Amino acid sequence: MTTAMLSNLQFPTIRDRLLADIPGVDEPMQQILFAQTKQTPKWSRIEWAQQLLLHAYTRTSAQHSAPVLTAIGYINWWEGKGSKAHQYLQLALDTDPAYRLARLSDQMIGSGIVAGWNMHKSTAYIALPFDMP
Repeated sequence: MTTAMLSNLQFPTIRDRLLADIPGVDEPMQQILFAQTKQTPKWSRIEWAQQLLLHAYTRTSAQHSAPVLTAIGYINWWEGKGSKAHQYLQLALDTDPAYRLARLSDQMIGSGIVAGWNMHKSTAYIALPFDMP
């Protein structure tokens, strides 16, 4: 499964579709990617996807890691963690300076654009405390 996901992330149209599927929201892909949906994203699904991507990153070569790192960065942006998103995007650009989605995403975050979901209390990401039963 990890190998197939890593392979699919190498193709921009498949990568974008996979990213848009992560939040589990049935709205247009553009709205999902910019976190501007009417529906609340399924944050537990997003967290699970991030863990899966982090696992995949440990299994990929540097030459194929830019899409994985970019996806992790994107998820962090959705969660309102701009600084952490920037770090992942910089790692992606370190491995592939020409990786366009990482460059564009980093410019977007650097310009101060906040993920739309974080503009509303009902859709914003809320980290769960570690001591929950």
